[in-house]
Amino acid sequence: MPPKIQIKNNTQPGLSKIGIGLTFQASKDSWGLRGFYEGYKLVFSAGFKRHLLPQEWLYGLLPFLKNSKKSDSGIISQIDIYELFSPSAKTAWSRACRIAYRQKRLVGVEDIFLALLKEDSVRALLKRLKVNTLDAEIFLHNYLKLSAAPSQEIIKTIPFEAFALSAKLHNHKVGSLMLLGALLAATPQNNVLQAIFSNIGLSLEKLELFAVWRLNLNYSFPKNSYLEKLLFCCRQTETLEQHSGYFFELPAIEAAVNSSQGQTFKDLEHKKALQILVKASNLAKQKNQTIIGESLVLQAINL
Repeated sequence: MPPKIQIKNNTQPGLSKIGIGLTFQASKDSWGLRGFYEGYKLVFSAGFKRHLLPQEWLYGLLPFLKNSKKSDSGIISQIDIYELFSPSAKTAWSRACRIAYRQKRLVGVEDIFLALLKEDSVRALLKRLKVNTLDAEIFLHNYLKLSAAPSQEIIKTIPFEAFALSAKLHNHKVGSLMLLGALLAATPQNNVLQAIFSNIGLSLEKLELFAVWRLNLNYSFPKNSYLEKLLFCCRQTETLEQHSGYFFELPAIEAAVNSSQGQTFKDLEHKKALQILVKASNLAKQKNQTIIGESLVLQAINL
């Protein structure tokens, strides 16, 4: 039986920033940084190189992994995060390298975001937020042409933050959404990415919500919390989408949940919100619309 990594279940009331318990230390390896999380040493072997890495896999936290480094007690003591990257995350990491090379600069967090804009899971999230990924890509490319060199030092923490988010949400791989969550958590507030995130309405909480929903992760938000009710409505509207061809934008679902607060017993607010969303879908049918946005939900609320 392979050893297993035990990850604590963080379901305390409220939302804690990812990376809690995650510390860093300078190292002499090519990445120049190692992390420590829940008693495990984290390393990152990829750097920004095009060559394939040795096929060394870890077993435990992620079921498909093998051959980890073990301590004398048989417990996994070191984790190479790159070996936990999904194919999508590895593709994005490599693409970020190519983007920077074309511009003759070192790779920065901005390049990671540009690379993630091509990945299906990230595009699906941004579509829920009514974001045109092409517009975001053009804006950031133009910004980088006129600005100083992209932020580079902070990028070393991104793989570690992505791992911490995967562990928190009980995800079995470090995918593109986890990398995006790491950008949200680790990028300095004065960086252009944080301005973009704020402008499009993307927060770490919404990223976590979307990841748990779309990846069907075995993670629970605090009982009767706003995010628990929002997740319930997201899952229910998905059923409506499958049967009726509607597409619910996330701000529309949020509007329904916001409207239901205080309108009934606290543990029934999510059901009240769902009733509003069903009304909105009926309005969409009358108007021959397939996309249900916030304005349609506000009309349903006033019926």
